[in-house]
Amino acid sequence: MSNTTLFLIAIVVIMLAAVPVAMMLKDFLPNILEKSSGLEQIENRIYVLHAEAHELQNRVNQLVQRRNSQSSDRHRLETDIRKAEKLIKDLAEQPPLFVHEVGDPQAGLMKFAATVTQEKASSAAGAGGERAALNPIWRCANVAEVWASSFDEARQMVEVAFPFKMGFQKSFMRGDARKGGVPSAPATVRTKAGAHT
Repeated sequence: MSNTTLFLIAIVVIMLAAVPVAMMLKDFLPNILEKSSGLEQIENRIYVLHAEAHELQNRVNQLVQRRNSQSSDRHRLETDIRKAEKLIKDLAEQPPLFVHEVGDPQAGLMKFAATVTQEKASSAAGAGGERAALNPIWRCANVAEVWASSFDEARQMVEVAFPFKMGFQKSFMRGDARKGGVPSAPATVRTKAGAHT
């Protein structure tokens, strides 16, 4: 036999053997391909789920930051509210301060401040046996804010507004009252407050 004949016989044997293999592959190959495409779909789904998980984690982190920020803002506001309530309570416990404005505030005028009391008038009326009605505001601290061009003019305006004949005692305050500082209570009020403690 020649080489060609042997070659032809080998081809025939291979073809005969290939037919059953091809039939078997025809049955199994679609299942294998189907399974491999299912794996790709699963891998794609895993990537999508992984990306969604990262997005959800970022959103959770942002929400946690917002909650912490709101919590610190709330704490700060509660602290401010407590401070304001304490200031209100402290102010409510302080005796009132009555301010009497003498003169019109105008450009070029200076503001002078003087404490005014009328306690001697009530004492004199009580000693004389008279029942003079004393306005209750004079039991508290009173300040006159005087708008004048000079100290002498301010002194005259206060004397006209609160005459000595009616029992008013006046004393001008030094520097800080002119700068808008809060004056202290008159000496007589402080003396009374000190005597009760």
